[in-house]
Amino acid sequence: MNWLLSIALPAAVFATSASSQEQTLKEQEQRPNIIMIITDDHAYQTLGTCDKDSPMPYPNFHKMADEGMVFDRSYCANSLCGPSRACIYTGRHSHMNGYLFNEHAKPFDGSQPTFPKMLQKAGYQTGLVGKWHLESNPTGFDYWEIFPGQGNYFNPDFITPGKDGKRIVTRVPGYATELVTQKSIDWLDKRDKDKPFMLVVGHKAPHRNWCPSIQNLGRAKQFADTIDPPSNLKDDFSDRPDFLKKTEQTLANHFDVWSDEHLIKEVVPEDIRKMIVCPKYEWPMPEWGRMNPEQKKAWYDYHKARTEKLVKDIRSGKIKNKDDILLQRWRHYMEDYLGTVLSVDESIGQLMDYLDKNGLAENTIVLYCGDQGFYMGEHGLYDKRWIFEESFRMPLIMRWKGHIAPGVRSEAFVQEIDYAPTFCDVAGIATPENMATFQGKSLTPLFKTGEHKDFSDRPLYYAFYENPGEHNAPRHDGLRSGKYTLSYLWTSDEWMLFDNEKDPAQMHNVYNKPEYAEDTRKLTELYKQLRQTYQVPDGFPGAKGKLSVTPKWDCAPKGSNANPEPASTN
Repeated sequence: MNWLLSIALPAAVFATSASSQEQTLKEQEQRPNIIMIITDDHAYQTLGTCDKDSPMPYPNFHKMADEGMVFDRSYCANSLCGPSRACIYTGRHSHMNGYLFNEHAKPFDGSQPTFPKMLQKAGYQTGLVGKWHLESNPTGFDYWEIFPGQGNYFNPDFITPGKDGKRIVTRVPGYATELVTQKSIDWLDKRDKDKPFMLVVGHKAPHRNWCPSIQNLGRAKQFADTIDPPSNLKDDFSDRPDFLKKTEQTLANHFDVWSDEHLIKEVVPEDIRKMIVCPKYEWPMPEWGRMNPEQKKAWYDYHKARTEKLVKDIRSGKIKNKDDILLQRWRHYMEDYLGTVLSVDESIGQLMDYLDKNGLAENTIVLYCGDQGFYMGEHGLYDKRWIFEESFRMPLIMRWKGHIAPGVRSEAFVQEIDYAPTFCDVAGIATPENMATFQGKSLTPLFKTGEHKDFSDRPLYYAFYENPGEHNAPRHDGLRSGKYTLSYLWTSDEWMLFDNEKDPAQMHNVYNKPEYAEDTRKLTELYKQLRQTYQVPDGFPGAKGKLSVTPKWDCAPKGSNANPEPASTN
């Protein structure tokens, strides 16, 4: 009997071990692949998932929405390119991940926990192509090929890692959106097919200066020429904090007609230049020096004709005053912006087709997002930064066939710090150690219906730090609840409160209105509670002076519930 056991026990152990290994391999095969597509400055008003959220059709965004879930209450944590990405990768607010504003005093600290590092450690093959914009070298990626800084639209440079920590910079002919798409597909083709993968596809588009590809020049014109401008295009900033009048991102006074509007300078007579130019904001078109002769000719010819049309309309009296000039400028802006998004739509189609044709669609979760919102002329603005809805709210679509309900529009309140815990959750690595580093929460409870009690009227915290800085937006922070947006402007010691149900355009500050006194009190208390919960340092964002903070990732809430109850909006 002892002899029999001496054979049987090792055999049983071996069988159990083999079974365990098979189970482990099976679990690895079942772990979903992950693709995160990030665009830069994509306004939710132009998302293209239905006729109501885009001035022009974008068939591939529409298809992705039909096959996935659109989150209509998705928000950023800090509406700047680099800081927003830092929040996405870490699942933490800016004051916790240490990257407060673009071109920060210190590059992003890649030694801190991020979801790519967690997935990589768990056996995922990880890749990053395109925009990174965090100054340091990416960490947590087996492969990366990134733009320097913002990158360029035409014939962009790409950086790859070299020996001894050196960077290799290579200029690649073509158009940025198309190149990022092709390089992403190339990586998918060459990856280790025995491992699950996570790929970040980082587009420059549709970042300023809104350059459509050569083949897409003019394709958005018919839509830009016929859509109605926002009702507050000529906002005079009355009935809101005084500092708003000091902003430097208006279409009327701060939009560069050569760099932003793409007018051809030598075609504009001197007397008309005096009518249309914003004197403090004159720069040459930055992409001109990147183009090859064929690209230059096509670009020049198209915009020369557009400029000549403007001059003719001014000479004939069709455009006769500043309001007319503003409206035409807005239409040029819309044409270029919408045309730039066209290439992103084409990219979405190519990536989704690749997954479908290669049998990957069923086991790949795809998350599409912008890095914040953007003004399409609302409040007379372009750019982002302010806590207004157009800047704070951002696009989000998620597709995972068989797991995320298709064709659903979710009203859940979600934020970009939620992506990292979501990825860990679907990958099966939502360990206490990993999840303790996140300030966001997994979105998986929303996958079936788009609704869940934890995301209904959930208050979201926002902070903006860059002042002094481009466009002179104030340092401010605040919150978005189901009904209200509350913000404190540290730079000027002013408060803003908007009733988003009665005033969706956010034109009236009701902070000091007697009829809102009780809700103001509750919201101000909630604001303080959120700052405590999210461990915001005292005095941040601050009124002036240099700001710096060391990254932290012990995210256990301090002194309050991790998800405070929203203030009553009755």
